[in-house]
Amino acid sequence: MYKNKLTAFGLLTTLSLLISCQDLEKNNKSNRIKNGKNVNEIIENEGIKLQVISETELKRETLGQSLLLASDPKAIKVLNSLPLHRPAPSQNKDLSELKNNAESLLIGFPIGLVGEENIFGGVITKVTDQDNESLGNLKLTDLPPIHVKTMVSFVDKLKPVLTLVGCFSQCSEESELMALINFPIKGLDLDTGMLIVDLASVGKELDLISILDPFGDYTKLKPVFSNTVFVDFDTRTLIFDVETKMIPLTADPNNTTIKTTDFTVRWYLRLGSGFGSSFKAREPISGVGFFQTERSSQTKITRFSTTTNPTKESPVHYYIKNVPKEFRPSFVIALESWNKEFKKIIGKSLISYEFIETEDPESKLLVPGDIRYNIIEWDLVNKAGYGGLGPSIANQFTGQTICANVLIQGPTIVKLYKEWFGVSEKARELIAQGRVLEANKIIKNFEVSVTQEMSRRNQRTFKVKLGQYLEMNIPSQRMEFEDPIKKGHFELVPAGVTYEKYMEGYMTEIVAHEIGHNLGLRHNFKGNLGAIDTSSEPGTVSRSVMEYLGRPFRHLNIIGAYDKMAIAYGYKGEIPKHLNWYCTDEDQGTDAKTLAIKSPECSKSDATSDPFSFWENRIDRVLDLILERKSPSEPVWNVTDVKTQINEAIIGISAYALSAESTAGTWTNFFGKNDRPDDKSMIKNYVLERLKKKICDPNLDEIILQKETPQGQKTAENNLIEFKKDIVKETSSLGLYNAEDIGCL
Repeated sequence: MYKNKLTAFGLLTTLSLLISCQDLEKNNKSNRIKNGKNVNEIIENEGIKLQVISETELKRETLGQSLLLASDPKAIKVLNSLPLHRPAPSQNKDLSELKNNAESLLIGFPIGLVGEENIFGGVITKVTDQDNESLGNLKLTDLPPIHVKTMVSFVDKLKPVLTLVGCFSQCSEESELMALINFPIKGLDLDTGMLIVDLASVGKELDLISILDPFGDYTKLKPVFSNTVFVDFDTRTLIFDVETKMIPLTADPNNTTIKTTDFTVRWYLRLGSGFGSSFKAREPISGVGFFQTERSSQTKITRFSTTTNPTKESPVHYYIKNVPKEFRPSFVIALESWNKEFKKIIGKSLISYEFIETEDPESKLLVPGDIRYNIIEWDLVNKAGYGGLGPSIANQFTGQTICANVLIQGPTIVKLYKEWFGVSEKARELIAQGRVLEANKIIKNFEVSVTQEMSRRNQRTFKVKLGQYLEMNIPSQRMEFEDPIKKGHFELVPAGVTYEKYMEGYMTEIVAHEIGHNLGLRHNFKGNLGAIDTSSEPGTVSRSVMEYLGRPFRHLNIIGAYDKMAIAYGYKGEIPKHLNWYCTDEDQGTDAKTLAIKSPECSKSDATSDPFSFWENRIDRVLDLILERKSPSEPVWNVTDVKTQINEAIIGISAYALSAESTAGTWTNFFGKNDRPDDKSMIKNYVLERLKKKICDPNLDEIILQKETPQGQKTAENNLIEFKKDIVKETSSLGLYNAEDIGCL
């Protein structure tokens, strides 16, 4: 009888079903079984059954002889007949000191699934602290999927375990498989053909928070206990949540009145048969930038399948949570703008979507980071240091995106931009009344306060490894996902633009940008080279929505020519026609060494089609601020207030001089304008002369003399002296120009 059941389970696991996270219907989101003493339930999905049982029920069933203990000779004999692996020593941190609840959930794992291929990973889906931005930044931290097999092993020849074995990097079909983690086998149910697997120890070994920050250096917390709190199974995906309760480092763990901070990690084990066989892997190519697989020996780009859901018009479905009704039209515009391009490229829309109300019971079940869903969430729970975040999870052999998420820091964004518009409106009113000095003061106070707030935000980063081999992915601290909300420079709102009109464009841009990441696209910092500087219409500021632009520009940025070209390659295989339209994060120079070999036209901080002129204009803006060039009033800004802007401008313009010899042949938007030299050997001197023309202009002395008070003259004069010193300091540190070269200090 048992042999027949094993065969039946084996047949079930070989069915080739086209199932993916976006195929779920609402009525299929209720299989979760929570922790409790009297749990003993069967979950069935897609013809596969799993049993979920508590420790108490397991003991009762064992006494009733319907279950065999794992140590029973009959059970040992069956286990030895299954696919076996000799496990390597555990790679995981010993967390045996952590407490566990008395009850925990156990899994009845079908014997027929032993030896099957799966993908395994985990994502931080919940942080209960609603105010700590450092902790909020940890949401969606994940272990990139590992291709594993479930096999039976024996520890000390006596204790059977279900072992996940797989390859961690440079993987191919022939790679040696190593043990990742062991699930203790408690027993064997011959009637149902299931191994009873203990998740209690998994709750300790997969306590991701303790693993990533064992001494509390980042979180300032220590764990008191970790537990598996619920199990779910559908679309051939086993989900289990490990919850870790933490308290401050100095707190007494025996004090039950101390408020805890809870972290939840959603781990998953998904059958490999859940992937469509029609998906064709695609290799990276020059000219367009996609995210790439991290574990495969043959790197592939990551992207959604266009055929994973043959029953629907659109293969990729998003659930959109918590978005205020006033901003929903912008979300729709962003999603439909991508659909418009996909209709041209693949003949149909790629994306469908539905808005989920905050009070909808479904909202709590739709958790960003759960690989069964694609979710866009207006984050009402946690604060974080980004404006938007758009990570995805992909099959590491093929590059097929399993699921993707977008988090929008909506409340922070709305508060910030309302303040910006309020300050701008008041400043314009004062300027119209001739009260320029007062206007400048409130603009300065706002920008300084925002800059200080940004600088207070935790910028610490750290690397996280699960065991010896597995590096965790923290999207919020990866430059590939870094969000421009951290950029300062709150100049006056563009004239004639209302808050409502600006936010419509801003929200459309940020959602289109993050969905672009979900689709596989990386940042493109050459997008602005295609700008039409004489226009202020949407789509004229860049040829890529994957660009970063300053606040005066970004509300006008939409999907552009580069994005369409990139998607055409990723989703249809069309070879890019323009190979010089793209550069990304690591293509930027950051110091004298890298600035000398990387193109100055690749910068996340510039704008307009002519970056050199943009940086010259930024120098002019600094002079306007620190000298108050447009009025006889005493300047309210000093060099310290605009230090970040000075550094950006000097690095931006100096990059041309530093890299001319090695990169001038690749420049597309420098030569042929104004009096610029055609000979690259003359560019270093040209940059010096342009700098001197700006800061050594004798008219600046005249402006200082025209200040209406002696104190005003002194302040302006000191500002100019400090500015010149700052330029000498910055250019000298880059190995370019010294005080003698500048010559007007």
